[in-house]
Amino acid sequence: MSFSKQSTIRRPETTASRRSRPFFFWLSRTLAGYLITLAFLFPANASDVKLATDRTLTALKADKAVIRALTDEFSQLPEKQISVSEDGAVYAQYSQPTTRYQHGILGDAIEAGQLIVARNGTFYKHTLAEQYVFEDIKPRLFDVDNDGQMEIVTIRSHIKKGAGIMIYKIENDALTEFAWIEEIGTASRWLNIAAIYDLDGDGRVEMAWIQTPHIGGILKVARIRPGKLVALSESSPYSNHSIGERNLCLSLVAQEENATLLYVPAQNRRQIVGFQLKDNTMKKIKTISQPVNFSTPLVRQHNFSKVVQSGVSCPEF
Repeated sequence: MSFSKQSTIRRPETTASRRSRPFFFWLSRTLAGYLITLAFLFPANASDVKLATDRTLTALKADKAVIRALTDEFSQLPEKQISVSEDGAVYAQYSQPTTRYQHGILGDAIEAGQLIVARNGTFYKHTLAEQYVFEDIKPRLFDVDNDGQMEIVTIRSHIKKGAGIMIYKIENDALTEFAWIEEIGTASRWLNIAAIYDLDGDGRVEMAWIQTPHIGGILKVARIRPGKLVALSESSPYSNHSIGERNLCLSLVAQEENATLLYVPAQNRRQIVGFQLKDNTMKKIKTISQPVNFSTPLVRQHNFSKVVQSGVSCPEF
């Protein structure tokens, strides 16, 4: 599989920033005789985004400037979901709505043709070829290779081969394809990511997902490394999604009695099952007998102990 690179985008200077420039210049030159600058107006630990032009760099709070750029300058999906890293340095959203894939598993036939990522004030985009869409609502941010940088985990579907998973990484100033799960192989077949976490405590990150959660529901897990990912273990029948639902958070990871457990619903919706990854195999450890509401995040439906991950970048509605 070849790596696809897209050009970096830098947000242009806006009319508002041009208008505000005289005020800021006046302020910085008036207060304490050049000793108090514009940067003093913002907290020292606030992430800034630089809006690059040929003439000036304007410092603004990242949470406002980046969100404004993502919402105003790129076409969002109807859900308008933006992922943000805990340190506020990385943002991601889907863009370029399209109806070229008529599956509608997430409640409508509108999917995304583009991924937008902002890191430390620089914007990157990746535009899919016509045979692909992001059949997803919100990108997931996670450092999957322990290099200190966030990767972007997406559900990407092929119009004729169904859903797969693509993990993107910012390398050489562009979004590149880092690791992937191949498509299921049949159109109108989908999967939902259940966890991105070090499930067996060996220091390496695994990814768990449920393939075809509406028909047979196969729970799979793979260890993340560059290139094509191969499942270590699988088990069925389980489900973490209902047709037409936008709730993608029917899974969680909890730390219990020195064991890390991944919880997912049984496909009959009458049980929640806890799995432990041990010796490269997902082993059923715990079964909770209770009805599961597929419209509500799993973490709200039971008193789990020490939840360390509830879904992955859950959509917020």
